[in-house]
Amino acid sequence: MPQALAVDGAASGHLPRESSFFHALHPQDGPHIDLHVRIDDRRVLLEVGINLVFLDWLGEFPREDMERVDASELPLVAKRLEKIFSDRVVVMADGRALAPRIIDISSNDPDEALLPLFPVSGWRGLRKLKLDIVYATSPNGTADGVPKEVSLLWPFYPPDLLSLEVPKPPLVIAAEWSAEGLRVPMEFSSASPTYHWRSGERSISALLAPVPPVPTEVTPIIPSWGTLAMGVAGCALCAGVFVKRGRVGACIGGSVAVVLLVMQPTWFPALALGNAGLRLPSHAECSEIASTLLTNVYRGFDADEESAIYDALAHSVTGDLLERMYRDVHASLVVEEEEGAMSRVLAVEIGSVSITEIRSLADTELEGVGFDAVLAWRIDGRVTHWGHTHDRSNAYVGKLAIASTPEGWRIWSCEVLSQRRVDESPRMPLEPDVDEEL
Repeated sequence: MPQALAVDGAASGHLPRESSFFHALHPQDGPHIDLHVRIDDRRVLLEVGINLVFLDWLGEFPREDMERVDASELPLVAKRLEKIFSDRVVVMADGRALAPRIIDISSNDPDEALLPLFPVSGWRGLRKLKLDIVYATSPNGTADGVPKEVSLLWPFYPPDLLSLEVPKPPLVIAAEWSAEGLRVPMEFSSASPTYHWRSGERSISALLAPVPPVPTEVTPIIPSWGTLAMGVAGCALCAGVFVKRGRVGACIGGSVAVVLLVMQPTWFPALALGNAGLRLPSHAECSEIASTLLTNVYRGFDADEESAIYDALAHSVTGDLLERMYRDVHASLVVEEEEGAMSRVLAVEIGSVSITEIRSLADTELEGVGFDAVLAWRIDGRVTHWGHTHDRSNAYVGKLAIASTPEGWRIWSCEVLSQRRVDESPRMPLEPDVDEEL
């Protein structure tokens, strides 16, 4: 049966029954830990998951059955773990050492079908504890404890029992650090056990690449150089007629007009006549706009909260597509299985970009100007799961419809034409004529 204990009156619940998805793909035996560090305005929170192999490696935790932790034994386990973290884990905020307090501890209810995946550790590898460990940065519990700098020294590196090396090397622990709305993957190792964070070093707005501005200048029906050429030719012709050398004036005026038509100078913009609408961007400009917007869509998923992801997406997507884009990208990239397995975008590589149409949208509800683009792109992602990582890459081909809005360029339509896993080919060519479907 699931077991849970609420410490200091905090709400608690058992971990959900585990899915076999990641175990089937990546069976992991031996000691393992899931570590997520969160910083807010009053505390540093360590969300820690450890299996019983890791627990017993940390110290002595006597219990009636060594393959499980009974609910009645959780308070004593929490007390001993709190002492170990107090003695060994060093958390500093603005130069001040912080003390730990375990506010929640719970045990899981593993699926017996997964037991064959743990031939070395058995139930001790499969059964896990979930801990919430708080390091208060504000003694009064108020928002005046917002830290400017936080460092964490992680000292626990049990041997990797699956390694073929002799002696077994210590584990390298993959973790995540969430602060100021961003979730950043990082690693702890015995050679590099400390992570330093400073406020303001990274933000979602800083991660989003600047998009070229929407053109504000209009395209005249007759440009200034056209008016100037006609004016100069007319003046030369009139002068020639006045001095009774009309043919000479016409030749001179015609020559000057041809020179102006070839040079197309912009000396007197006020001479432009008529309004043919906003200037249409060039193919090169459209290619840069499409590449930047698509890259920013994926970078928005570095945010830690759903609302922040939506805010980031709103810088690249408009209309009804915003909700659908969030769902689709979340489903394909942010894989958060039970137990908190997470995937984050490491790199966005834009391949070929083909601009199929550039047009005025003056007669539509969008107004402004717009264009269609077919792009090929590749996404490199990383799944962090119980202290280890798995990299995966996917290649896509899609068609984007992009329009200018008062807020800037936005994607208002997106159709994925094809996608495929490309983990086995780290540097594959990206071309828009790929028609292979997943």
